[in-house]
Amino acid sequence: MLVRTLCLLFFVLSFPNAKALSASGDSALTAQIGQKMMLDFRYFCDDGTASNRCRKPVLSLTPEMEQLLVSKHIGGVLLFSENLEDIPQIIRLNYQLQALMKKHNLPPLFIAIDQEGGRVARLHDHIATRFVGNMAIGATYPVHGTAFATDVAKGIAREIKMLGFNVNFAPTVDVNSNPDNPVINVRSYGEDPRVVAALGQATVIGMQEEGVLSAIKHFPGHGDTHVDSHTGLPVVSHDRATINRTDVYPFARIIAGPTPPSMVMTAHIQYPQLDDTRFQAKDGKPTIVPATMSKKILTGVLRQELAYDGLIVTDALDMAGIAHYFSQSEAVIRTFGAGADIALMPVSVRTPGDISTFKKVFDDVANAVKTGRLDTADIARSARRIAKTKASFGIGGFTSVPLDARIQEARAKLPLKQNKKTEQALAKAALTLIKGKARLPLSQAGNWHFVMPDEARCKAMLRAVEKQQNIPVSCQSLASLPPSPPGALLRSLNALVVADITPQYSVAEMGGMDDLASWRDRADKPAQYRWMRKTMQAAKDAGVPVVMVALRAPYVLAEFSDETDIALTTYGYNVTVFDDGRAEGAVFDAIYQALSGRFKPSGTLPVTVRHSGNSK
Repeated sequence: MLVRTLCLLFFVLSFPNAKALSASGDSALTAQIGQKMMLDFRYFCDDGTASNRCRKPVLSLTPEMEQLLVSKHIGGVLLFSENLEDIPQIIRLNYQLQALMKKHNLPPLFIAIDQEGGRVARLHDHIATRFVGNMAIGATYPVHGTAFATDVAKGIAREIKMLGFNVNFAPTVDVNSNPDNPVINVRSYGEDPRVVAALGQATVIGMQEEGVLSAIKHFPGHGDTHVDSHTGLPVVSHDRATINRTDVYPFARIIAGPTPPSMVMTAHIQYPQLDDTRFQAKDGKPTIVPATMSKKILTGVLRQELAYDGLIVTDALDMAGIAHYFSQSEAVIRTFGAGADIALMPVSVRTPGDISTFKKVFDDVANAVKTGRLDTADIARSARRIAKTKASFGIGGFTSVPLDARIQEARAKLPLKQNKKTEQALAKAALTLIKGKARLPLSQAGNWHFVMPDEARCKAMLRAVEKQQNIPVSCQSLASLPPSPPGALLRSLNALVVADITPQYSVAEMGGMDDLASWRDRADKPAQYRWMRKTMQAAKDAGVPVVMVALRAPYVLAEFSDETDIALTTYGYNVTVFDDGRAEGAVFDAIYQALSGRFKPSGTLPVTVRHSGNSK
């Protein structure tokens, strides 16, 4: 009873116009709708640059942004890597955001980040620990249980909280049952729903115990898709029994657990067995409603069947999976009607014109409430739910400590030393030997040649060897595909080690060491595979042991089973590139230590890799 009273008091104090609901409905409605909006300010240009061409990062608030946040009572913001330069700048920005709202007697902001670990991490490695990622954690489960999930979750939460973030859009609890999934793959803990649920639950508990709200995603499941919802609208055609047993199972288990997630993020995915309702898209074609817009899914399944009473937040509404089919106003109105509490990135705010567009969307939502299309009671209930969550986590406390003190503490401690130790331990515990146990260790005389996807990973691999042993090794980057296999070199080797990142990764993930002109002309995956296969076969013909390392999804190892003697997978490929040109990465240290016999890999595949040969 006391908790409810305090939450109600917080709601009244946080929404100055709430007591005047009957006398001043418009101001109260603005406060309620504003709390249901979460914006990003990745870039902003006020010089006439077109919105889609603006690339000026927002490192501090502009007057236009301040006016928008205050006038519309905005409830949250999401920051991206472009907004996050260094520790002092990040803390100043987040402090500025919260101080602005406090100054105007408005509720504190949700300040969110996508710091999943592994592939998805917005903070630079010299600021916060990236860790290897979820599938690596899944590979440790048979030996270590949920220990790494807990340690990583707590470690991430401690670092981002020190910087002023209070929401992490993590963990991904999609069950990766489709090897061709282009967007989830190693972001998932694996293909076993029970393991995904156990590790996801441990992550939620660990994160929220450290005072950071956790948002599990992407409901009702993004694991069995071959289309990226950033670029299209995927469909999952499972029957209801499979959906319950696989896709929804981790969400249901975590929600029913002792520490439910503060947020559940929706998926821009069609699930015809959950809702086959059709709507007329912008192009006039009848289309099955995506989960983000489905009342049957968000209210019927998530709220009623799973009894979830936390916050439902959409995935970004400017993604193609939504933007291609709905106008900006219609997307927000429909998702609120379906039961979502928070509309994430309803408009990409890049220019003053975009601010005007957002205000038009905001007014359209308000009109939908006034005309009865959106239920007044539902909107008010959602706003109270948001206020209650903000109160329970005390998210307004960041400005209670002086700014300089916040910066001083973070600069002294970040990245946390314990996190670096955990990162190294996870990389070793996750390393999985799929084939060739009897062929290890490799010759201690050296003469190993590495083939890496780019120069940054070459340097990290050579550095890993250098730290442990002085043996002759060499490395070749595939950023620019050589015309033919290095025949003379192959004949002189004691081992060839070929590493691959599949699916393909972006220029931003390279580490900045390769020539961008040649990278723009890089060969596609089929061409790379042809070169790799020819080189690996030439090495085998010369009697040279061939090692292949999957640095991302392990499925690729099946395609090269005939050409490899030893097959390993790391589930991650992260490197830290230093100003002096050095590069290091925990997984590369683990690769060298395993190949040289310094430890025996104990990781277990959390997904099925077919036709990969035996493990002997």
